[in-house]
Amino acid sequence: MKKFIINVALLFISLSSIVIGINYFIDASGAITPGSYYGMARLALSGNIVATSLNYNERLYQVAIIETMQSIPNTIVIGCSRGMFLGEEITKYKNLYNNCVSAACMEDYYAILGLYNKKFSKLPQRVIVETSPWIFYKYNPSSRWKEQDVYASEAKELYKLINGKDLVINRSGESPYISIPYFRHNLEVFVRDGIAAFKRKTPRISTNTSEAADYPDGSLRYAAHLENESEERLKGVQNTKGAVTYQDSNNMTELNKEKISDYENMLDFLISKNVEVIIYLQPFSVTQCHYSFDEGLNAVFLEAERYLHELGIRRGVKIVGGFDARDFGLSDERFIDFMHLDKKGTKIVWETYKLQQED
Repeated sequence: MKKFIINVALLFISLSSIVIGINYFIDASGAITPGSYYGMARLALSGNIVATSLNYNERLYQVAIIETMQSIPNTIVIGCSRGMFLGEEITKYKNLYNNCVSAACMEDYYAILGLYNKKFSKLPQRVIVETSPWIFYKYNPSSRWKEQDVYASEAKELYKLINGKDLVINRSGESPYISIPYFRHNLEVFVRDGIAAFKRKTPRISTNTSEAADYPDGSLRYAAHLENESEERLKGVQNTKGAVTYQDSNNMTELNKEKISDYENMLDFLISKNVEVIIYLQPFSVTQCHYSFDEGLNAVFLEAERYLHELGIRRGVKIVGGFDARDFGLSDERFIDFMHLDKKGTKIVWETYKLQQED
């Protein structure tokens, strides 16, 4: 029995060593050695277009960006990937930084604003808040905001300041060294990249216009096959079927009151600090609108849009865009997928807002 226990212990140690070794030496998302993100940040803030890998950790990068900044931008953009094209070129706002992250949830808003508030003891003059319907879903499963301690802590601190209560962070406390999901992810990268997966990622300026990259203002450049209009891209958009299931939003039947309170309290806090707030709503593709709106498969999305327009009137906040592509004369050709406009489409939506302002 004693020998069996020793053998089991040795096996456990061996397996643990393999997990730790793979996670440490590949570290595909920089969860253990985030230094490369500060290198990326220094390049970006020096006015360079920075190459981004498929697996880079966007929230770690935002921490590095804000901590590396020497001065606070006049305008920032917060939200999910649906707002990533909003840069200086489209908005015409100078001294702007786009801090959007993929799969953003309510807590990501608080984290980004908290990071700025901590670093500069103040907030930008203008905040553009990309707002997607699932922000108000009670059971939104997005949890990436919890993975990085500084990021999560700033979300928690600002949430307490604004709402007067604690933001509960239900984390497993699992270290990236021993994380099995991270081990699986690193193995997938190894299978794909081979021995190159073990090389530390070196921040570099992007000179290849066909690869994914971040512009100096934080706005996104997709890889060429997504960035540029094509028959293949259009086919993918038009092959959409059924309800939007992203973030489990097909199960969303109402706007959660607590999420609404968190959102409104955040806006009120910004307004109390004399921050100009603009809410940005990105349309869904025409094909998707047919299913979501005409067939009523995501009817709560329209409820969210009505609520936001009413909120804008009550708070004196500008609303840019809407969820139905047809309201802006957009076609499926202007979409990367069912929920992401391309850069030209985003410009059309933003310019519609500018024309309304002139009227």
